[in-house]
Amino acid sequence: MTRVQHFNHSPKSFETSSAERIGLLIFYLLALSLFLFASFFDRQVSQAVMDRSSVVGAFFQKYGIFGPNILLFSAFQIIAWVSFFSNYRLLQRFLLTSLFILLATNQLFFSLKGYFAYTLARLLNGQGHSVADPVLGQWLLGIALSAVLSIVFYFYIAQQSDSERRYLLKAAMFGIALVFVVSLVIGDLKLHWGRYRPFQMDAAMRQFTPWYHPNGSNGHYSFPSGHSTSGWLMVYLPFLLPRSWRRQQQFLLMMTVALAITIALSRVRYGAHWLSDVTAASLIVFSMVFLFSRLLGAHFVEAKTAKGQEGSKFF
Repeated sequence: MTRVQHFNHSPKSFETSSAERIGLLIFYLLALSLFLFASFFDRQVSQAVMDRSSVVGAFFQKYGIFGPNILLFSAFQIIAWVSFFSNYRLLQRFLLTSLFILLATNQLFFSLKGYFAYTLARLLNGQGHSVADPVLGQWLLGIALSAVLSIVFYFYIAQQSDSERRYLLKAAMFGIALVFVVSLVIGDLKLHWGRYRPFQMDAAMRQFTPWYHPNGSNGHYSFPSGHSTSGWLMVYLPFLLPRSWRRQQQFLLMMTVALAITIALSRVRYGAHWLSDVTAASLIVFSMVFLFSRLLGAHFVEAKTAKGQEGSKFF
């Protein structure tokens, strides 16, 4: 049976739902209150909770930075397979699909670079083994993983209707733009703020400066937090789901928000960032995700709008 879609992504009909407004109000009240608190007690918080031996902190130090790569990989895969199922000529479809699969694979290799060897070494060290050729292993793993995930995305796009494919193509392009805009904003702030990290302080923390005191370009990049930026960028992932997949949107939203908060808190615990660093990144990036969602004309979790169903909205 053909699935009938009743979603209208027209900017004229799109409005922020009441549930989203409540969610935004809660988020900004909490985040701004935390930011105000951090403006006065940054140093005391880090002195109280910093632990450079934190297992969670060390884990996210290594693996909490891949949010942009995950988002770009997913967006490139979606564009690749939407192009494959398009009405373009065969040569155009082949070239576009191949190009964007290569771009996606590049994001995968970028994520694996260095971390494959690190992970393998950690796993084998306790067993007295050594890593024979981590570079070769990285290439083999990258190719195999890219092939498997490409097949998954092929079937994912294959089951979508034309209207959902058009939406997913637009969402993927917006996701790519989001990554680059956020990277520019956060990167520029990091470069010119020149804030020392907590673990770079001497015993008396004489190098400490509050977040509102930019130091200029001096080789220190604590403000805002890059790992927190990575975590909050993944909150855009629910927009890469079809608008009819409401339960999956809700589940992915909860998972990505929980992960973003965990990564942010782990950075304070590990002594890599001040509380104001992670709060500022959270505010900036979530605001950008929300702005792009309004331009896209999609909710974090869509309302039930199919005929015969009672409408309900989720954040």
